[in-house]
Amino acid sequence: MTYNHTSVLLNECVESLQVRLDFDYADCTLGGGGHSEKIAELMGEGRRLHCFDRDIDAINAVKPRLARFGEKIVYHHMPFSNLGTELAPETLGGVLYDLGISFHHLSGNRGFSFAGNEPLDMRMDATQGENALDYLRRVSEDELAKALRENSDLEMSRRLAKRILSKALATAQDLNNAIEDVYGNRRKDLNSLKARVYQAIRMEINGEIEEIKKSVAAAVLCLKSGGRLCVITYHSKEARAVKDVLSFFEKNCLCNVNMPVCVCGGNNRKIRKVNKKPLTPSADELKKNSCSRSAALRVYERI
Repeated sequence: MTYNHTSVLLNECVESLQVRLDFDYADCTLGGGGHSEKIAELMGEGRRLHCFDRDIDAINAVKPRLARFGEKIVYHHMPFSNLGTELAPETLGGVLYDLGISFHHLSGNRGFSFAGNEPLDMRMDATQGENALDYLRRVSEDELAKALRENSDLEMSRRLAKRILSKALATAQDLNNAIEDVYGNRRKDLNSLKARVYQAIRMEINGEIEEIKKSVAAAVLCLKSGGRLCVITYHSKEARAVKDVLSFFEKNCLCNVNMPVCVCGGNNRKIRKVNKKPLTPSADELKKNSCSRSAALRVYERI
């Protein structure tokens, strides 16, 4: 498969990482390889760029693009939550995340997109775990309504969950029909609503929020002093997960606010924010790549 994916906030990510010749780095979301390519170009000889992706097809598809870097690229076919077990503490100069899904997923006939009539799979690693169809056949109405509401802020989540579970589901079109049954009077918003439903289900299938929390916490510990952590999020739940984890590492004291004196030692703080507000795509990038419209880049530095 040939990639047509355009890397989001590419220049901003590379500039924020401040890639040094003498450090190793990690791209926890390899995807189409655009970010990895730019990082590898700036790294010194003998250094390593650790590239994580759950999808072996994505890794195989991007290998020709990165072949010129030889042993500088180390591929990790696994969830990025394994970062902390694969790499030692305080060994990296920077870690990058471009969360969500890539063009490869959307074009892979695996049910990530509402635009076709694909099997309802939605697994980022198609070789293991429960697919979307099996999930929808066993999940309760309460559980599905909660996922729709919490993952995508969907209105009428209870009604939608009930309608989805009443259908004899097999393909994306069956799921689309259920969505249209509930939101059919909102034609202008229908594609956006479908995308949010697919997002909510996909996040459950792949355990995305727990993956993010575990991996980002590990990334902080893997950074050397002065190393940078760059995270691109695309929706509020991703952003909340990232901020919740990193706020812990921004605190010096972990004692209860009601404690009269600090008893924890007051030396917990490991990172600082580099940009007070997230970086967002320029007007020029938005014109060239509509997929970047909701992207927000947060940058932190290990102290």
